[in-house]
Order: sequence, then structure tokens, then C-alpha cells
Amino acid sequence: MFIAFFLVPLAWGAITLLRAGAAHGVPDCPGLQLGQDGEDHPGPMRQGYTCALDYSVHGGDSTGTATYDQLKYAQEVKRGDLLGQGLLYTLYGTAGTAATVIATRKRADG
Repeated sequence: MFIAFFLVPLAWGAITLLRAGAAHGVPDCPGLQLGQDGEDHPGPMRQGYTCALDYSVHGGDSTGTATYDQLKYAQEVKRGDLLGQGLLYTLYGTAGTAATVIATRKRADG
């Protein structure tokens, strides 16, 4: 019964590690991607592009923007955070599961 307290964090840690592994490559623009010419460019973000993070449909202005380098840096920071969290949850889940299994076997044997 107590093993569930450790299997859930173990599974969450594995999922988080997979998410960290997937957070690489070209950064994603969550808003409107503008090229150097100021026009909307769908597809992968490229060097020199700007991402309009928040867009006002009434005025047509970008209220928050990020460059390619800023989004790439944010992606690297997020990957590091996910890696740290994933390792922590995985270690906690593994140690707790091992301790629970060992304690259960000792109690069953003796």
C-alpha cells in the first residue's frame, strides 16, 4: 500500500525527464512569429525573427515580444529545471520504492 506513495513520484519523474529530453532544438513561438520584414512567418523560428508573445487584436500591436535568442535561452532554462525536477522525483521514487520493498520482505520473512 505504501509503495503507491513512491511509484507515483517515480512515474512523474520519468515523465519529467522525457519532457526535458524533448525540450531542445528550435524554440517554439507561442504567439505570432514575425520575420525581419515584419510579416507573419509560420513554421520553425529562425535567427532574426521576433515572437509577439501577446497580441492586441483591437490595436494590432504587440504588447510583449521576444527574440530568437531570448526564446532559446528560456528553453534552455526550462530544460534545466525539468531535468532537475525529474531527477529529484525519480531518485525519491526509486529510494522510497526500494525501502518499502526491503521493509516488506523483511517483515514477511521474519
